[in-house]
Amino acid sequence: MMIWCIAALVLFVLEMFSGTFYLLVISASLLSAGLAEWLLKTSESVNAVIAIVFSILGIVIVRAWQKKHPRENMTKPTDDPDFGQTVILSQLLPDGLWQVQYRGTIWQARFNHPTEAKSGDSAQIISHQGNILNITFQTPSTSQE
Repeated sequence: MMIWCIAALVLFVLEMFSGTFYLLVISASLLSAGLAEWLLKTSESVNAVIAIVFSILGIVIVRAWQKKHPRENMTKPTDDPDFGQTVILSQLLPDGLWQVQYRGTIWQARFNHPTEAKSGDSAQIISHQGNILNITFQTPSTSQE
């Protein structure tokens, strides 16, 4: 029982540094195996099966939840000053990237969903991945021609 609980505690602490739910799920699974050994006097092989089954079930549940709640639908992150800012589309680049103008310089950006954008349109920043901005289409301003 002790080894299962120690492993669960170690993964729980590592989870605090990673910020994902996967290590937390596996930690809970290891704890359940330790509790099964303590309460039901199960063997090591049964404990391993309990930990594996609960881990797989928990990971499937976390993945399903993440698909229903994508990160781009979250409200403005408090530490990202770029969130919600407007960029101007300049040129379509290979691999679906766009060259955009933002903060007086050229950036690369990617739409979160396929769209029929054209040069000169506006978009809003929803997040960034390294130096690539993730943007969403913004309705172009109506101009009289």
